[in-house]
Amino acid sequence: MTQYTIGASVLVVVVLGLGIVDRVPFSDSMVEAVAEERFLPSELSATPVPSTTPAPSTTTAPSTTEPMHPTTAEAFPPPTAVPEPPMSRSTPAASDGSARVRISRDGTPTFAGDFADPDVVAFGGSFFAFATNTMFMNVPVLSTESGGVHGDALPMLPAWSEPHHVWAPSVTEVGDHWLLHYTTRHSGSGRQCISVAVGDHPAGPFLDESTEPLVCALDQGGAIDPSVVFDGADPHLLWKSDGNCCGLPTIVYSQPLSNDGLALAGSPTELLRNDLSWERDVIEAPSMIEAGDTWWLFYSANRWDHADYAVGLAECQSVVGPCEKQPDPWLESTDSFAGPGGLEVVTLSDRAADLVVFHGWVDGEVGYPEGARALFVHLVRWTRNGPVLVVPASGGS
Repeated sequence: MTQYTIGASVLVVVVLGLGIVDRVPFSDSMVEAVAEERFLPSELSATPVPSTTPAPSTTTAPSTTEPMHPTTAEAFPPPTAVPEPPMSRSTPAASDGSARVRISRDGTPTFAGDFADPDVVAFGGSFFAFATNTMFMNVPVLSTESGGVHGDALPMLPAWSEPHHVWAPSVTEVGDHWLLHYTTRHSGSGRQCISVAVGDHPAGPFLDESTEPLVCALDQGGAIDPSVVFDGADPHLLWKSDGNCCGLPTIVYSQPLSNDGLALAGSPTELLRNDLSWERDVIEAPSMIEAGDTWWLFYSANRWDHADYAVGLAECQSVVGPCEKQPDPWLESTDSFAGPGGLEVVTLSDRAADLVVFHGWVDGEVGYPEGARALFVHLVRWTRNGPVLVVPASGGS
């Protein structure tokens, strides 16, 4: 999942969408930004959580086959808030041409259409959100710039790949270009692998001229769920071995990338594997952020199309580990959504808070074809014990 600095105008969307300007100790520059640009009305009061100031951090439809412990439980306070997918037949992200691009409130999704495995970046004062494929697009994009569906970030796949299995995009600015790391089907093996495409704008179009995958790991069942994180100026690719396809362990790796983000620059290092009972046979969807002197690794686990799907959390000493897991999920099903997962962390410039984006099944339907995995966006605050969601004072998500 992704590491960006969000400018003042985007920050206003966050602050005013929550309506907590007077209640959270934002910096002077954040308050000035609110005074200058008012994009959204106040809709939500939130319960702020005291925080320490951390340092900066980082499918066409799913298929039915996707799918270290702290000393005390209080070390990882969970929020109140849970698997490779088939081709979605639910309402696609591109269907109605509109998007409610704001912070989720009282369990209401930011976008109620199918928008799984999301990533969000900011550029030129606008949000851009990306997701796993729908029936109509390889990588659907929503934006505040267009006021809804922006288009397909990846209209063409490389010759070695095939449509309808394009998952979990991760969009990153590297130097003077943008990169789209994504999961797609390797036609020759039938396994999911990771590739990378290049573009001049975060919304694309991105072009993938590769002749083979960037990461495939066929001996481990394939590779999915890329997420780029920076250690200083050095990019690393987080990814998951797709062992649940064939009775193998599922492992989250960190692997160094070249400076331009287009090639691997070293061997993968194992960070986590499925070894807790609540995870069942799957961990996936890694996203990492540095807060203070700690690296926090979010991941999803259990079956993607069940309400028991959830987000876990691990504390790491570096971008290449070692990592220690929280024993229980950090984000689980609530009355508002079921099976949250695919979480990405988005860094805000002033770091009074950051964003997390994730999907969850809504309207009481879990699984396709009746269900849809809607997009949720929440603020996350940092305490000495780790990340805590900012939730509505009345409860909700």
